[in-house]
Amino acid sequence: MRPIKNFSAIFFAFAAITFISITGFTNHKQSIAKGKSTPVTITAVFDFSTFPDVFGTFTTSGALTISGDAEMVVGLNENGKRAHCVVTLSTAEGTITIHQECQFASNPPKGRWEIVSGTGAYADLRGNGSLTMPPNTEAMEGVIY
Repeated sequence: MRPIKNFSAIFFAFAAITFISITGFTNHKQSIAKGKSTPVTITAVFDFSTFPDVFGTFTTSGALTISGDAEMVVGLNENGKRAHCVVTLSTAEGTITIHQECQFASNPPKGRWEIVSGTGAYADLRGNGSLTMPPNTEAMEGVIY
């Protein structure tokens, strides 16, 4: 019987083959599953003195925790009972653009929102939900995915 001359190389090769066969040598990086919705709250407070293009700040909670500057361009319909607004949230990491459809028949006014695009860290972010509008505030609740 011949002695094994390079035991450590054989042991390493055996360990590597065992690891690959057990794990499949897959990437174990955790990622968010596509289509998974996670609750979020977005609150923006505006100074309406420059209406219809207003400026303020925002904060988020839940699945996304960021804050920064906010701009909203308000597009009222002819009789002022509905509006389509474009809200842009800005941070050092990028921007989030939200489209809102609002109606003013309730107190407080309410509506729907949807993330339509983003830049930087938010380029692939999508989401939607409901909206209430207490004075000077856009209170958005919903999900991001």
